[in-house]
Amino acid sequence: MTDRSPADGPAVRLRDASIGYDDVPIVTRVDLTVQRGEAVAVLGSNGSGKTTLARGMLGLATVLGGEVELLGAPVGRLRERGRVGYVPQRHTVSGAVPATVREVVSVGRLARRGLFRRLGAADRVAVGEAVAAVGLADRMEEPVASLSGGQQRRVLVARALAAQPELLVMDEPTAGVDAASQQALAEVLARVSAAGTTLLVVTHETGPLSGVLTRAVVVDQGHIRYDGPLTGAEPATGHGDHHCGPGEEPVRAGYRLDQPTVSTRPVRLGGGR
Repeated sequence: MTDRSPADGPAVRLRDASIGYDDVPIVTRVDLTVQRGEAVAVLGSNGSGKTTLARGMLGLATVLGGEVELLGAPVGRLRERGRVGYVPQRHTVSGAVPATVREVVSVGRLARRGLFRRLGAADRVAVGEAVAAVGLADRMEEPVASLSGGQQRRVLVARALAAQPELLVMDEPTAGVDAASQQALAEVLARVSAAGTTLLVVTHETGPLSGVLTRAVVVDQGHIRYDGPLTGAEPATGHGDHHCGPGEEPVRAGYRLDQPTVSTRPVRLGGGR
């Protein structure tokens, strides 16, 4: 988590951007600027294009036209991947190999260190701070599979925080978890935002995060229908729920960024011990 000045330029900038899958646009001709340190909710019903918008920023959906920049670099060309953290739209951490909380969160340091560099003392500190930030310091050595769904969700947040990102993108972070976990997450994000990290939270409702998020961008049928204070967003969200339209979040085979990579060997956190 870093404190960057607005003078460094915006965290996110989209100019006349169209985003989709293959050659099918889902989001069309969008202009959006998010300044560093802002806490922004991206709102919209199912199939509105809000998730596609966020995935386009991360290089997980295709930019079909216009410009998309993150932290001053065109999408996909940011040299230091650890500057952007991502918490995907999934409720739990799963894997064929049993892994502890420490091991899963340590994966977040790979974006800073690289795949083939052993984690050192600074990495160990960053992992510990990330786990403590989500309130799971006392569960560090426990198997992730033994945790509740809400706690596993917080492990995913800690994994993203371990890279100490300047921009944190989260997709439906409160969906499917209990009220206590939602409140715990809100407290975590309040601290992260206060430290200067830019937050971009994709959600269909702000719920317990309404005390953290201050700006809302409402996406409807692939266009931004509202961009302003969170308190004024509710009338712009419309009523009812859309079913997913063509191309909206298709399930694709193969490797996904939201799948944690877990080694079959214990993670080594620094030398000397």
